[in-house]
Amino acid sequence: MKHTLIIAALVAAPALTLITGCGTSVERLDATTVVDVSGAWNDTDSRLTAEEMVKDSLTRPWADDFLKKRGQIPVVKVRRITVRTQGEVINTAIITDKLISELINSGKATAVASDAESDQARAERGEQEKHASAETRKENFQETGSDFILVGSIESQDDQEGSKAVKAYAATFRLIDVTTQKITWQHTKDLKKLVKR
Repeated sequence: MKHTLIIAALVAAPALTLITGCGTSVERLDATTVVDVSGAWNDTDSRLTAEEMVKDSLTRPWADDFLKKRGQIPVVKVRRITVRTQGEVINTAIITDKLISELINSGKATAVASDAESDQARAERGEQEKHASAETRKENFQETGSDFILVGSIESQDDQEGSKAVKAYAATFRLIDVTTQKITWQHTKDLKKLVKR
């Protein structure tokens, strides 16, 4: 009986090693580490695009010109970013959130809530109208209007022959003056990848 248990344990040991050896492995990476798995748009593309847009927008005269003319820093509102790629899902909030953060932190501009965030704030005021005390209730018609809207698009163009493919992206962002509809700033970030399968 003792020998049977020892033999059973020896037979089971490699099987347990195989079972436990097939588990999930996680390796933490620095957020700036470039990892391209499929060749599709990824976090590195979003980071590089955001960094270039921030750098370019803050070196252009639109915000300083507005301050000189109006005596105050401009207010920016983010509108929907259009994605026209071949079946890829791109989270544009990564780019726009960083751009807005850097604009605000630079002291050259401020921002107002997006459409979705505005809807939430308006709903909250509606709730306060019913339930909050008169002293703490927030009034309607007190919103800050935007001077500029930030719009943009990300488009792709693929070229493939056999096992090689070139994936090209163009991310274009622009600021539009709400009053005049003039485009006061625009920049395009181009990305290109060679994918071999």
